[in-house]
Amino acid sequence: MAKIHRITKYIRPACVAGLFGMSNLAHAQASTVQLYGLLDSVIGNFKASGDPSSVVGMLNGGQITSFYGMRGIEDLGGGLKAGFAIESYIFVNNGQVGRFAGDGAFSRNAYVELASPYGMIRMGRQVTPLFYIMARTNPMGGSFRFSPLMTQSWIVNYGRTVLGDTGWDSSILYQSPSLGGLTFSVQATAPGNGAHDETATLVYDRGPLYLAGVIQRVRTGLGIVTPVDHQNAWYLGASYNLNFVQLYATYTHTASFDFGSTNNTYHGGVTIPIGVSALELAYSRTNTRLSLNSVSYDRNTAGVTFDYPLSKRTDVYASYMYDKLSTAGTSNSFGGGIRHRF
Repeated sequence: MAKIHRITKYIRPACVAGLFGMSNLAHAQASTVQLYGLLDSVIGNFKASGDPSSVVGMLNGGQITSFYGMRGIEDLGGGLKAGFAIESYIFVNNGQVGRFAGDGAFSRNAYVELASPYGMIRMGRQVTPLFYIMARTNPMGGSFRFSPLMTQSWIVNYGRTVLGDTGWDSSILYQSPSLGGLTFSVQATAPGNGAHDETATLVYDRGPLYLAGVIQRVRTGLGIVTPVDHQNAWYLGASYNLNFVQLYATYTHTASFDFGSTNNTYHGGVTIPIGVSALELAYSRTNTRLSLNSVSYDRNTAGVTFDYPLSKRTDVYASYMYDKLSTAGTSNSFGGGIRHRF
């Protein structure tokens, strides 16, 4: 396999397979139950452009939000399999469960599923395809500390362009089988729970090329507050492995209705292998327009991470991120951390 794929299995084991959990269950051979997780702790200085002060100290999740979970699969015969997963976020620095105060005990994933040669149906709390594909199509995976794409898309201090949560309660997902590397999926929240969110994806994943398109509409969740009625999002992402370097490019458009804001985010990045280590570089630019008062501003964010695997399960990293809002001064974040997979 190409060198970059060998490196990726050390530095991003949970960002690609762990977020969605599909590939792990689909390739299981017998009835199994597995306990697993990934713990990530970082120490450094963190500040977004426009913030009044820096946050200095030890925080959770420099490269991925720490979590633990349990999953299982049962072979029902005739090509039919049943599976489940329950996954909980955890703050490594203080032991708190969840991502924030009041977050659910198993807010990462809590679902049951049936898989057959005709596709898979999953029901319960589950990570959205948009979040999974974003993590797949940028060199820094699911990092909410140092990935320019993830911080601009999901973190309030960096302008948060995507509304709703990264996982949906009471949702139903269908994913098609692969046809020559091409799959599609649809996910929607179940009627009767007060939410009306839906998304559809089309993915091509074969050889060195990964292409994905996502359409999403959310009416509930984080950031959906009066007077916002709903938000539409469109996402295009791609990565290509050239063996000596892996390339990434994405485009995101979001439009919030009644509130009157639109965002356009352009992102590019690379992963460069250096022996067994990897150098990850990424840049994102977002233009935001508030149509209610005709205000427009830009945000430019760039990041670099050097990752060194100590083993197949443990790696150390050093990261830096530059952030500049057109209406505020320049800010810098930097830190070093340890990740361990079990």
